[in-house]
Amino acid sequence: MGKGRDGVVIGGRSIGHGERAAIKVPVTTTLNGAELALWMHVVRGRADGPVLTLMSTVHGGEWFTIEIVRRITLETDPAALRGTLITIPVCNPPALGQQMRNMPDDSDSPDLNRIFPGTHTWRSDLLAKTIAREAIQQSSCLIDFHMGPWGSAFQDILIGDDLPKPEVGDESERLALAFGSPIIRRANVVSGFPGPKSSIGYAGGVLGIPALGVEVGGVGFGERLEERWRQDTVRGVRGVMAAMGMIDGPPPPRPARQLIYRTAHRVNPTRGGFLRSHFGGDALVREVDKGTLLGEVISPYTRETIEELRAPARGLLFYVARDYPVQPGDWAYGLARTDDGSARWVS
Repeated sequence: MGKGRDGVVIGGRSIGHGERAAIKVPVTTTLNGAELALWMHVVRGRADGPVLTLMSTVHGGEWFTIEIVRRITLETDPAALRGTLITIPVCNPPALGQQMRNMPDDSDSPDLNRIFPGTHTWRSDLLAKTIAREAIQQSSCLIDFHMGPWGSAFQDILIGDDLPKPEVGDESERLALAFGSPIIRRANVVSGFPGPKSSIGYAGGVLGIPALGVEVGGVGFGERLEERWRQDTVRGVRGVMAAMGMIDGPPPPRPARQLIYRTAHRVNPTRGGFLRSHFGGDALVREVDKGTLLGEVISPYTRETIEELRAPARGLLFYVARDYPVQPGDWAYGLARTDDGSARWVS
């Protein structure tokens, strides 16, 4: 897992020891003549070591972590760093520009996080090819940040449980624990969701690179909560860097115990209306019993309750929502099951 130790080249440019660089990497030219490009920010330490890549806004509506990636990049001191930090604050510029989850076109590859390393020549495939070639393939570890769209908040880390090399999954777990999240899910990311062509499925399943899908926070919950989530995520990345030997100093504090679970339940509406939430942003990681009323879908027209959303089992809430209008399937609640025997606590 020592990829990237012999130097880093981004966009044809070799990054020297102790150097910071912001590099514009061309991807293609669009029909209106505009250039589609990716900005990659690199901090290379004065000593060789691992290469950590941070990816943000693979889905255009999930822009919360752009600020987090900016802070980590600016606050990383090359003089105190072993190895290299690569950050891509916006992996999907067209989707961000339209505030949409997926690429706004009629391609066969609309979801950038389902097509790595890019097979075709659609814009999304070309983005995937560029990200894979310039960043993921020369990394020692990948962290891909995701979160819900406006109105929903997350607290979870996703790692692979079905990787061809079990030791890669175990190393991913070690780094996820170092991140300090109270909830970590080991899932079949290659044979299940999000699949072998997701960023972490490709990194862990094909390249044999430890990979974390980090979901912390959301937007629409007020500055106090959102700033806490930003600070928690920055500390978490520092914890990963310390565990990888990239920085010195004591690791950030971790929760007294952390849950590693395998069974997740999505409790999302099947009918459209107005979600009246009983568990908002401050309820993340709260334990609930089976049958707990999490929220109700209210008709905006008749004001009647048309659906109740209840916990299907006992567990910890790893995503929650505020009151907001929902379509069938929109984000509401996620439950990390703790009562089925597959969950374990790490003290």
